[in-house]
Amino acid sequence: MKKTNTITPVYLLFILSLGYIMAVLDTTGVVLAVPHIETDMRVSLGQSIWIINAYTLALGSLLLLSGNLTTKYGAKRILLIGMTLFTLASLGCSFSPDIETLIFLRFIQGFGASLFMPSSLALLFISYPDSAKRARMLGIWTAIISVATGTGSFIGGIIINYFGWRGIFLINIPLGVLTAISILVLVKKNIANPKTKIDIFSNLFLVATIGSLVIYLVEGNQYGYSNLNLLLFLLLFILFTVGLVVHDKKSKAPIVPHQLLKNAKFIVSNLLGLVVNISLYGIVLVLGLYFQTYLNLSSMVSGLLILPGMIVLIIGNLFYARAVKRISVGSLATVSIIFAIVGAAGIFGIGVLFHEIQLYILIPLFSLMSLGIGVLTPATTTILMEAAGQELSGIAGATLNANKQIGGLFGTTIMGILTTNLSHNWNMVIVVAFLVNVIMYIATWLIASRYLYGKE
Repeated sequence: MKKTNTITPVYLLFILSLGYIMAVLDTTGVVLAVPHIETDMRVSLGQSIWIINAYTLALGSLLLLSGNLTTKYGAKRILLIGMTLFTLASLGCSFSPDIETLIFLRFIQGFGASLFMPSSLALLFISYPDSAKRARMLGIWTAIISVATGTGSFIGGIIINYFGWRGIFLINIPLGVLTAISILVLVKKNIANPKTKIDIFSNLFLVATIGSLVIYLVEGNQYGYSNLNLLLFLLLFILFTVGLVVHDKKSKAPIVPHQLLKNAKFIVSNLLGLVVNISLYGIVLVLGLYFQTYLNLSSMVSGLLILPGMIVLIIGNLFYARAVKRISVGSLATVSIIFAIVGAAGIFGIGVLFHEIQLYILIPLFSLMSLGIGVLTPATTTILMEAAGQELSGIAGATLNANKQIGGLFGTTIMGILTTNLSHNWNMVIVVAFLVNVIMYIATWLIASRYLYGKE
């Protein structure tokens, strides 16, 4: 009689989360490392900003291609390739002699992350065939990612403080090796579908589309969105988008399978995921600037003021993992959106009525909004993965992660434009920022209530 190892499923869940933790640390942690790199390498902000941009560009534009590769060649194989690339690139980053080498290796890092992010989610989906257990594991998995997101800057700051900026890359080496060895030992099968066709032209169109948009949005924030050189990238984005739509419609191997594009639950859950990330990344940016620029608080105090919202976000993830045993996913999503609307509307309303909102009101209402986001995120993940099924779990995981990157990019860009134009009146910044969130969540609730709820 075989003994059941109860530790293995939990350890596997932790290992599948490690890649995401590294990917988050290489975003939030590296942001803190940029000033140190500027000083060490004697480069300008215009050069050093691409340490972040190169990684985001590779990650955001290659995720859907990686999802298709996961389906064709198997989640285990693609995860191992991606983790190997990411780990080797991290080693190279830690010993980079100049800014050009560092930027190039950051792009390779982003490519590696784009490979292991959807494949790790696909492995999680495959490893827990029971839908109830899988829903709980997705809730815990989301909580782990949320902890990493919430504490990424803090952990990154500690590493940089004690080991220098190169330490932020060196930490990936033992974590990457541990992940690769554990996957080789724990995951026995590589479930692949070799017959899956990949349309290389569609994927090139996608990379060019997202790439040109990312360059326009990111560089526009520095040089102005009406800059003639940058307008060329906007034009390229439009042309590539048209080319992508036309080519993908005729393709026998579209980037996102047509059967998923006809699935209302898949489309709406992607929409919810996009809104959640636009909201979260955008609001954290606005609050961070508000605390430091308007209230003149230190970065540490500002981080501590945002921390309650991040803690509540994690609590929402954990609550979902337990509540989903008794309450339907759609019902949990409904309540979570209502929480987000109430929290955002409360801040908007008080800002309008009193022309300034006190911290003892702002923080609890932001936390209420975060609680809604904390429940909505794993609920959205569950709906999306269930809609895709095991066979298409790789591409579903890729769309989920692409949403996170694109949503975060749009969120910070929209709120960056807002703060730039209204920085003379910070109360108006807060009012408009949370009004935008109220509108987004009401719109998604109306759409989701039609296509999701009551259809478990």
